[in-house]
Amino acid sequence: MRLQNFRNLTLVCALLSFALLASPTLAQTQRRGQRGNIPGGFAEGRLMKKHAKEIGLSEETLKKIDAAIEAGTAEEAKLRDESAAAIEELNTLLAENRPSEKKLLATANKVGEIASKSRVLKVKSVVEMRALLTDEELAKFMEIREKAAARR
Repeated sequence: MRLQNFRNLTLVCALLSFALLASPTLAQTQRRGQRGNIPGGFAEGRLMKKHAKEIGLSEETLKKIDAAIEAGTAEEAKLRDESAAAIEELNTLLAENRPSEKKLLATANKVGEIASKSRVLKVKSVVEMRALLTDEELAKFMEIREKAAARR
């Protein structure tokens, strides 16, 4: 009977170890797959720049798009650093034997708020960059965008 219990315990430990090792890998795979699902972002600005001649963008408009991309990318980097710090704080709390539920929930909410800010930033950048285009330029860009999305 003891041998059977030992085998069961060994099996459970092996499965838990595998789950712990596999979960970060799976999470990264899922994140990579979901990246394309977040609407817009600075990729739209880069797509506008790539097809600037085809759309008919002026040098002035391209400079404004560059400025929007740079400002947004800098803000996104700040949010990424905040997110990393909040996740590290959450991991530290989870490593405690009996972490405070209140602290855990507050930190988890903080991580979610930062992720939400990042998504809002990307959506705002889309609105900002599209506002720089005339109606004709925007129509051309939307055609290019649809073709690019269909290729994915």
